[in-house]
Amino acid sequence: MIIFTTTRLNYKFKLQIYIMSLYYNFQQFYVKNYYQLIPAFIIIVACLGSLVTYYLTLKGMSLLNFFQLFLCVVGAMTYLATVLAQMPRKISFLFFVIGLLLEVSLLSLNLFF
Repeated sequence: MIIFTTTRLNYKFKLQIYIMSLYYNFQQFYVKNYYQLIPAFIIIVACLGSLVTYYLTLKGMSLLNFFQLFLCVVGAMTYLATVLAQMPRKISFLFFVIGLLLEVSLLSLNLFF
């Protein structure tokens, strides 16, 4: 049983290393090509935000949907604010990833539930 537990932990550790190396590589790509990627990332965030808004308004406007709409706007605006405020590139990338994860989770929540 101990061998199974250490093997399971080993797979979790390898998965964490893979995810963090993927994040780091994508962050380095973002930092190098910052000015070329800003328009593309703004379009991605705006399109995801509009999809979330569309599926939220299809369900009607309850208090929960207003809160989800608020989260959607916050997720999109944080990245846009960091770009406009000319914050460091790594911080801008971090807010993009947070906003993207928030938008995708809201979209999947409204599509499947």
